[in-house]
Amino acid sequence: MLDFEPFSLSAPQRALPYLQKNPSRCSDLSAGYLFLWQEGADARLCVRNGTFSVCQRVGEQPAFSYPFGDDPDGMVNELIAYAKEKSLPLRFFAVDEETLAAIRADGRLRPAMWACDKRWSDYLYSFEEAMTFSGKKYSGQRNHINKFKKLYGEPDLRFLGPEDREAVAAFLAEYAAEHRDGGLLERTETERTGELFTVCGPLGLLPAGLFVSGKLAAISIGEVVGDMLLIHAEKALTRYEGIYPTMYSGFVRLIAAHEGRPLALINREDDAGDPGLRTSKRQYHPVAMADKYLVHVGTPALRAGQTLSLSRGGVVLTELREGDKAVYLRLNTDAENNRWWGYDYREDMNLTGPVDENTFFDAARYDMAAGDSVNLAVRLSADGEMIGEAILWNFSPDGTAELGCRILPEYQKRGYGRAAFGAAAEYAARTLRVRVAARCFRENAASRRMIEANGFVFLREDAAYCYFAQGGGTAAPAGGETALCGG
Repeated sequence: MLDFEPFSLSAPQRALPYLQKNPSRCSDLSAGYLFLWQEGADARLCVRNGTFSVCQRVGEQPAFSYPFGDDPDGMVNELIAYAKEKSLPLRFFAVDEETLAAIRADGRLRPAMWACDKRWSDYLYSFEEAMTFSGKKYSGQRNHINKFKKLYGEPDLRFLGPEDREAVAAFLAEYAAEHRDGGLLERTETERTGELFTVCGPLGLLPAGLFVSGKLAAISIGEVVGDMLLIHAEKALTRYEGIYPTMYSGFVRLIAAHEGRPLALINREDDAGDPGLRTSKRQYHPVAMADKYLVHVGTPALRAGQTLSLSRGGVVLTELREGDKAVYLRLNTDAENNRWWGYDYREDMNLTGPVDENTFFDAARYDMAAGDSVNLAVRLSADGEMIGEAILWNFSPDGTAELGCRILPEYQKRGYGRAAFGAAAEYAARTLRVRVAARCFRENAASRRMIEANGFVFLREDAAYCYFAQGGGTAAPAGGETALCGG
């Protein structure tokens, strides 16, 4: 059986020969990216028969990277067996277009569902164009660079080494102060950039800095994968006019000199859904986007209908509709109500850009398209306004799923949550053909009453949750950050 090694600095070092030959244009399977974002993802690496794969948590459940190396076909067989043995869903993350086509053509990996979130698509640029910024379309960038030179002199740009550690720390502290109003993702990235700098040598990364009057004013950290430069970090103090295009083009030329050749492409990674960052990255004229798909093989969500209407106890369950966006936003951002759901949107690193009516609605649509969940709107009539939500998720190969239900505060204590929970459990059994498990916070007496009123049997408890199974079965959720909210 495959052995996935817990992430440590030595793990990606041993994987470097494979990572540096990764045929995908996506950034996710690179040494720098894995180091930056492994915290919280429980990333584990595996090399078998000259073939490489990663297992990490994506959303609520583990997912694998599609294997590459000497025998990807053989490792696919082993991943299928591993997922079955460990009772894990067979999911693949960071799947590019070419690999998606291969998965769809592979009889072992049918049926499947997949989805792409454009916030995480990587921007690809011409390496040669970035070296010179020649041509009319780059006139703006050239003007900014000329302004920089006029104000601060010829760019003083060089590779950084361990002796620059204090300068990098001081720069990042100043950068963080300049961006103190940034979101959780930006703050986390800034902190991890400092950590990434300390391991550039062992991971084969190339850090460089732009100095103004002897002071570090911008940094970039890159990684060469085949004929592509991946830029994991690009940060500059914006009080220096024209510093970003100056740093970017200068860094590309520095890499070309270091490699002794121009490369083909530059991957500047995603825009994380930030409108300002998206505008900036488009201004540099990407030649392509590297889309990334999440693929879920054999998910019970394949059996979910496109439209439905389930009635029980005065409530109706339907699919989510475009007209639900405003209510769905309120349902997700009510901090007090979601305390029992185990969720606080202010601490959700996946929420990037402005939070608006599309934020949570689009996320739910993505999860459903990928086969990771079935989200049901709770209403008082088939065409009525949404008053809550029931979700089936955490689908497991052993035929179980977890069910959660939350109701808007003004509709609670009327039995609607109990009725919706029961209708969703019945739908799961009859349509999705899964056994339902549930959990609630130990102190959430209302949620426990709702669960047990629908015939669920208490199984066990831990420090945080009470666990239940439908009809006295043995299935129970494995635990995590999401719990139930009764009503």
